[in-house]
Amino acid sequence: MIFALLTAICWSFAGFASSRLARAYGTAVGNGLRLLFSTVVLLFICLLSGIRLWLPGQQWFALAGILHLTLGDIGLFAAYRRLGPRIGVLMVTSLAPATALLGEWILLGTTLKAAQLLIISCILILVIFAVAPKERNHLSRHELHIGILAGIFAAAMQGLSAVITRYGYTLTPIEISPWSTAFSRVAAATLGMGCWTLILRIRNPNALHRPAELVPHKKVAGHPALWMTLSVCLGPVIGVACLMKAFETTSSGLVQAIIATLPVFMIPVAWLLDGNIPSRRSVFAGCGAVGMAIGLIML
Repeated sequence: MIFALLTAICWSFAGFASSRLARAYGTAVGNGLRLLFSTVVLLFICLLSGIRLWLPGQQWFALAGILHLTLGDIGLFAAYRRLGPRIGVLMVTSLAPATALLGEWILLGTTLKAAQLLIISCILILVIFAVAPKERNHLSRHELHIGILAGIFAAAMQGLSAVITRYGYTLTPIEISPWSTAFSRVAAATLGMGCWTLILRIRNPNALHRPAELVPHKKVAGHPALWMTLSVCLGPVIGVACLMKAFETTSSGLVQAIIATLPVFMIPVAWLLDGNIPSRRSVFAGCGAVGMAIGLIML
């Protein structure tokens, strides 16, 4: 489970960097560039290390990548722009363990206990409490609702992706490198994001222009290239490789529960790098949601 914890640490910094990219370039362009550069880096790592690129169960790893890094990150980047990196990550990591359990119930027939359903409800309440309008009074009600729905959608995609990844490993009779599975996920996600960007471009030629700022900054520093480097290296490259290593031997629900500690790491990172001091309500509700998410798997 150490690799799941390393994933959380990497993503705490990558989440902050990705929020800067979303604000600088918009959801589609920022995430698309991040995935493209990550695919190139992972390809070089695999080729230089002599790691095989085609795997048994390849289609499942690719599907998991599209769900997590294309559809899920579209929602996550949209939440970043409206709610900020700390609360955006809080929503996704707290809800993902619940969605992973639901995914296993739907796809694999795993039944849920009454206590698990109760905790899922408590997690939803705590997350909504953490992102209540008082926390984001600079946003319109419409933008706040979009941010909340985007975060819920991202969590659902991440949880479902975790279940499909575990299923892919059951179809792989040989030991495979986490770099190879990471490449499969990220490469498929890059193609998916390319299709999404093309659709946006066709529907609205101005859709890819730099968006208006929605979250005020207390500290503005660092070139976009710096945030891109951090986001690529600690997100889809090292972070996803650690995630794949965790999925090799650990159930998707337990991995998501460990990653639910991400908002705890995110609070000091956002405070240090963004000057974003969390309110007591946000801290207590966030810690409560994370605790509930961990307890959900421990039942």
